[in-house]
Amino acid sequence: MASFISSSAFSTMAGAVSLIFGFTSSIIVARLLGAEGTGAVAFSLWVAMTAATVVNFGIPSILLRYMTRFNREENPGGGLARLLLIRFLVPVILTAAGIGLYAIWRWQHGGDVNHPPSLWVMTSLLLVSYTTASFAEAAARGLNKFDETARLAFYGCLLQLPLIALGAYFFGVAGALVGHVARHLPQACRAIFYVRQIPDEVVEIQPKMAIFGRNTWFSNVVGMLVWSRSEFFFLGLYLSTTQIGYYAAGLTLAGLVIQLPTQMIAALTPHIGKQHDDNDHARINRTYQRVMLWLCLFILPICFGGAAIMGELLPFLFGSDFSDAVWVSIVLVGFAFITALSLVPSTIIAARERTDFYLYASPIMAVISMGSFAVVTPIAGDIGTAWVRTAVHTTWFFWLVIFCWHTLNVRLNILELGKVVAAAALCAGAAFGCLQLQGGLLGMIIAVPIGGLVYAAGLRLFKAIPENDVIALADNLPSALPRKISDLGIKALMLLVPSSGRNAG
Repeated sequence: MASFISSSAFSTMAGAVSLIFGFTSSIIVARLLGAEGTGAVAFSLWVAMTAATVVNFGIPSILLRYMTRFNREENPGGGLARLLLIRFLVPVILTAAGIGLYAIWRWQHGGDVNHPPSLWVMTSLLLVSYTTASFAEAAARGLNKFDETARLAFYGCLLQLPLIALGAYFFGVAGALVGHVARHLPQACRAIFYVRQIPDEVVEIQPKMAIFGRNTWFSNVVGMLVWSRSEFFFLGLYLSTTQIGYYAAGLTLAGLVIQLPTQMIAALTPHIGKQHDDNDHARINRTYQRVMLWLCLFILPICFGGAAIMGELLPFLFGSDFSDAVWVSIVLVGFAFITALSLVPSTIIAARERTDFYLYASPIMAVISMGSFAVVTPIAGDIGTAWVRTAVHTTWFFWLVIFCWHTLNVRLNILELGKVVAAAALCAGAAFGCLQLQGGLLGMIIAVPIGGLVYAAGLRLFKAIPENDVIALADNLPSALPRKISDLGIKALMLLVPSSGRNAG
């Protein structure tokens, strides 16, 4: 458990840094380029990330799952990354070149006001930068080198923020995308370290590995129709780039909830994978329940509380031009925890090599998702689109949980999670009540700490934090964090546990 906590700590720090810089960058783009420019940048990012999912063919997933199996002291990963390099690079380069050729074609035909040729050139570069970084990051995380990925993420963020600000100010949308390209360059350059390792004789792409990569890739490709920002296509088709900008503002805030948990559980795949290889079902079940509980403890007050103060928060951050996006943001942020929690059962299914589940489940959800967007978006606009996204993600979450429960015999503790939901609801109610008495910035300054205090009181009242979990953290956290920080964290948690838990420390 100590190694898992240590890896998760480094990954969480990297995620926190990325979120802070990324969120700040989004605000800068919104302030400098307005809703229309924000929509254009968001559309480019969606195209690049979607293309990256299609062309990686599950190779990063193979690296993440199997690098540690072939690891040698003198040969990190046993040369697995180099073995997979060619089949990774060829589709990436061809796709990037195709986007570049499309940019030339657009330039020859006069371009497009909303999507000029320069935007497509930067989208092509972003695809190369992002996919290469994903390759190197998966290799590093597969070897539990989360300290390395955290460091490189920090370097990338240092490049991202000033380049986005300067680029957006002087060159508009395409200039802002320069910063997004630079964000991934430090990690992308690290790929050289892993691909220079010559494969050992024992390293080969085994049938089980190929099936795992294929199934994961298929799931991700189909799943991006459910989980990525595929709504942008329908918003752009039926509405406008400005509406994409409004919707993107809400997704940016929701991303604060989704992306950090993604980093927090990044070490879960190799961790559960090892437990699966050891046939330790009891530990898998215990890990699943603990991770779900602690994710709920962390994200539910953010979702519920954030939705409660959104009427004041969104215009304050993005400007009064985004006031029309408040209700969309309330829906997206308030239910973002569903998307974040879905990551855990998905990881359990993948780590236990049951990715065959995705071969039939993902296409069904993709059809439901695309069909719903196509019908609802032209009728109900962006708010209807937000509700469709919520409904689809909720359905997928319950499907994952039921599959884990009945097929893998990995079950949730419903009572524990219900206690956290109740405490988070009290938090949101307190924050909303404060804003009714005092609006504006002052109201938010009062509402946030009041909501936090009510949440803490609710956790203690409902006995939402099991004392055994706190004891486990007290035993393992000092190996992952500096002693003073870990001690402070444990003492704070003890305040939320009834007196019997404090005596256990």
